[in-house]
Amino acid sequence: MCGIAGHFSTTFLTINQQAVLTALAHRGPDAQASWQGEHGLLFHSRLSIIDTDARANQPFADPTGRYVLVFNGEIYNYQALKATLNVQWQTTSDTELLLYWLINYGATRLNALEGMFAFAFYDTHTQELLLARDRFGKKPFYLHQQEGVLSFASEVRVLMQMHPELRTISKQQLSNWLFWQTIPGGCLIDGIEELAPGHFMLLKNSQVLEKGSYLKANPYLGLNPTRDEALAVVKEKVSSAIEKRLVADVPFAAFLSGGVDSSIITAVAAQRLGKDLHTFTVSFDESQFSEHHIAAEVAKRYQTQHHEIRLKPQDFLDLLPEGLAATDHPSGDGLNTYVVSKYTQAAGFKMALSGIGGDEWFLGYPYFRKMAEWQKKAWMGNLKAFSTMLPFQYRKGLEIATAVSKYGGAAYAYQRLVYDQASISSMFGLPKPNLFPNQEKRAHSQALYSEQEWEFYTQPVLLRDSDQYSMAVGLELRAPFMDTDLVDYALALPDALKLGQPPKDLLIAAFEADLPRAVYDRQKQGFTLPWEQWMKTDLKDFCTVRIERFCTRIAHPGLHTEWALFQKGKSKLSWSRFWAVVALEDWLESNALDVNN
Repeated sequence: MCGIAGHFSTTFLTINQQAVLTALAHRGPDAQASWQGEHGLLFHSRLSIIDTDARANQPFADPTGRYVLVFNGEIYNYQALKATLNVQWQTTSDTELLLYWLINYGATRLNALEGMFAFAFYDTHTQELLLARDRFGKKPFYLHQQEGVLSFASEVRVLMQMHPELRTISKQQLSNWLFWQTIPGGCLIDGIEELAPGHFMLLKNSQVLEKGSYLKANPYLGLNPTRDEALAVVKEKVSSAIEKRLVADVPFAAFLSGGVDSSIITAVAAQRLGKDLHTFTVSFDESQFSEHHIAAEVAKRYQTQHHEIRLKPQDFLDLLPEGLAATDHPSGDGLNTYVVSKYTQAAGFKMALSGIGGDEWFLGYPYFRKMAEWQKKAWMGNLKAFSTMLPFQYRKGLEIATAVSKYGGAAYAYQRLVYDQASISSMFGLPKPNLFPNQEKRAHSQALYSEQEWEFYTQPVLLRDSDQYSMAVGLELRAPFMDTDLVDYALALPDALKLGQPPKDLLIAAFEADLPRAVYDRQKQGFTLPWEQWMKTDLKDFCTVRIERFCTRIAHPGLHTEWALFQKGKSKLSWSRFWAVVALEDWLESNALDVNN
């Protein structure tokens, strides 16, 4: 896991190389270096996990110097792929495997790579540059293109370092962000875009020769297994996905919240590693938000070296400035990851396992089942014209119902909206968000809902947050449930097999014998912080300053009025809507960004 950047230009604009490496340094504290060619620069900052020797440092070139690679991520099946190539290996790294895989196959066999990655591969003879990103977008890949120029980086802030002119945000993009609390498939800043997950781009002289998806069709489509058959295969594939991610040459740990997904990961990893597994959980004085007692039960069962982080309001206040400073792209839903990552890394670990993905593919969120209810309420879309007359708590439902009538199953993502369109207009004075510009009405299915969950929340929020907040402290996160083979199988399963009770019934039943009953015999809680209580007490002043500043920035007082009601317990807005704006404004101010019309 590392940080990468690059700059290619036909006129070769001047770039401060040391400043770029400094901006990347937190992502890879073990080594930093750059490579310069006639028309390009490549940068790398290394967090060494596999083959920690300096021989595997990057930028990594073949002995002739013709081919150069910078690579962020891990290739989990690198040893199997190595066995298929006739190469005299000089390292035991996955980086060297990737270099020779690309020398041999270019973009034609990217689908064979199992892992998380974002890389740039340059041929100095042909001057062709190949960029690619993993299927799920676990590793970020930001781009800036203009005539004769291409720049890319693992972080937005690195691109801003290379191009100081990238400092503006349109009110249209601000509106889009407030709707989703992210920019699905993109970036909030004008002039910066993303290389899409599962896609590649081939360029020469900064001009695109070819681009597109390298993904293959799901090989499991059409399967109709019995429940017992599905249970056996799910257990085998989940276990295999976890085992693939246990390969490392450094100490590693597992996040253990006490929920189903992290408990399964702990169970499988501990059974493979014995007592050497360390687990980390966060607990609070506010007992309704803390699952530490269940995490402790799992840790005791598998005899892990368990670390409980007791977080009090003042502790969080002390961490908050540095956590927000670690934010590369604004998010209202990631500081919990920063907290547990910071403590895990401070304890001497460079890698940790995370449970992200279990809810998405095995229908753990309540949204999956609520879509059946929204189909019955699609008639509410006829009331759309009256949305501004309705209280906020009814507007979201109207927004979802309207979308269901228009887009069918493709409207699932609307359940993830933060501010509805009417509120964005009345509360912020911003233009209507641009939503689903090319979307067509699609049939309802749980597989479609899972894909929507990934596209509009998991990838642009959870995975982006897991990367930016863990890498801020030099910790690699691996997510076994984001495994291609496992996900393909889960998506291909018939809806009836996945819609049992409780939620994630299939996953729970597959591992029931491995889990304490307390893990699954209760309502899903999730890993969150006691935000509402803190925002009315210890965090009140901190939030007020940023809400007032944001209202001044957009020249509209609507949210300030609602914030005053929230403090009195009279607002219909949840804490998360206020915190989204607090986090957004802090990011805008910290990065000296301007909002334009």
